[in-house]
Amino acid sequence: TLNFEKCTCFSIKAPQATAATNKRSVRIITPSNEKDSTDNTITFDSACVANPVIVPPRSDKENDKWQCYYYGNSGSWNKNHKSFLPTGSSGLAESDDGLNSWTKIAGAEKDGAILAPSDEPNTWDNVHTGVGDVIRINNDELHMYYFGGNEEELPLLGPTSKIAGFRIRIGRAKSYDNGKSWIKDESYLLDYDESEGVFASWPRIVIPQQKDEKEEKEKEPWKMYYHSFNGQKWRVYGAESYNQGDSWTRTGLVLEGDTTNEDAFDYKGIGTRDVVPWRGGYLMIYEGVDKNSVHRLGAAFCKDSDEVSGGNAKWTKLNNGQPILEPGKDPLGTWTSLVVGTPYVVSLPDGSLRIYYCATENEDDKMCIGVVVSESGDISPEFWKAV
Repeated sequence: TLNFEKCTCFSIKAPQATAATNKRSVRIITPSNEKDSTDNTITFDSACVANPVIVPPRSDKENDKWQCYYYGNSGSWNKNHKSFLPTGSSGLAESDDGLNSWTKIAGAEKDGAILAPSDEPNTWDNVHTGVGDVIRINNDELHMYYFGGNEEELPLLGPTSKIAGFRIRIGRAKSYDNGKSWIKDESYLLDYDESEGVFASWPRIVIPQQKDEKEEKEKEPWKMYYHSFNGQKWRVYGAESYNQGDSWTRTGLVLEGDTTNEDAFDYKGIGTRDVVPWRGGYLMIYEGVDKNSVHRLGAAFCKDSDEVSGGNAKWTKLNNGQPILEPGKDPLGTWTSLVVGTPYVVSLPDGSLRIYYCATENEDDKMCIGVVVSESGDISPEFWKAV
């Protein structure tokens, strides 16, 4: 029997909504230094940490920890390629409460990572990798959906300036020791599609919600959300799997930015995002990019009765199409002033929501990870608070 903790939809009534206070968020996971582990083996993430992926504790394991999977690098990608993103290798941190106190766990890969780029030539993920999502299959088995780039050079900075690492594809790795070590599949699961853009990246996975055990449940597909970039716009696309993630079929465009209003916060598109069950449907928290390349977080909703991925799915943008969290503005701390992104959403049994994210203050600052909470489960800006 499969037990998918990430995708459980709790039917507990949310508490009465109350607005948040003015406390500012803080960094909860930071780049490594000599004090981050007792044996000083974690150095792969000394320049940045980003894209938190949260796995809550197992309900039947006493004193089990919250897990945060993330990616980072030490200033460059594999094979000394210049890093244009905070990707590189992936790591693991654990916490008792999933909020303010995290301890990094040294992995067996180079410089303490748990998942790293391949060192083999001509492989699809030998320049950089990054965790996209982690699904619990049972007590000790986890599946990681990750993305990786190779040495193919693309002219993304201009016709005469080609860079490696942006031919990105989506793959999978499996762990049988609760995330401490990982075995990659032999090849990638989802290739890029030229009709979408130059890559397929940052996958998030949604498993069908558990139904009454007495019901004969129809075979519903797993859903994948990822994004691509065509040189001008970021867009969110979907795929689905009927064999529990072993193969995937594209379902088409899911959501894009406001194409009619040049002043919209997501005019240049929508990139990273997370999708969770919420109030009779699905909530998407996404990273929107405006015409000046400023990144903010927005929200959209899809009813449970609608298609959740691709086709004619009807996603409605919330908060009147305005951002719910903006860099450097309450409740986010000043350390988020330059950029905020890679949202990961956790829906708790009491109806509250957490958004984990990455941010940085300026070009010279190192990217770090933070969290905000909505105790009522409402998503409007005034309901988010620091912890």
